[in-house]
Amino acid sequence: MNVLFETDKLKIEHEFENAYLIEKQSGKELLFDDFYGDPTCGLISLNNDWAIIAGEHLTIWRADKRKNKQIERIEHDELKWIHDVRLKSENTIEILTDPWSEKSAIWELNISLMKFVKIREFKKYQDSEYAETIEW
Repeated sequence: MNVLFETDKLKIEHEFENAYLIEKQSGKELLFDDFYGDPTCGLISLNNDWAIIAGEHLTIWRADKRKNKQIERIEHDELKWIHDVRLKSENTIEILTDPWSEKSAIWELNISLMKFVKIREFKKYQDSEYAETIEW
């Protein structure tokens, strides 16, 4: 298993195209998702109340069971082939789509509202060779 992200309580790991969110103390699987290609990144909130797994699509897990859905999968043409995610604020993340694609962009997703908006295009790496580290 490859670890994408972890906190003191939760861990996101994947094996090939299968991704898991695991509660560390109990070993309980909170989320399973399959991707076309390996998932590329993950993120867990500072309070361990939500988690993101991303790659060919985006999957969000929320601990609040009072919501209609605890797990939500976003398969949107504009948010396809996610390269990286980062925390912007407590309930907002930024998403970088494939930096080498013509459609490369930085998006913002509000976890509470489940609304995403394009912040800007990201053309910096379009004509570059693959690099492990992307500055965005």
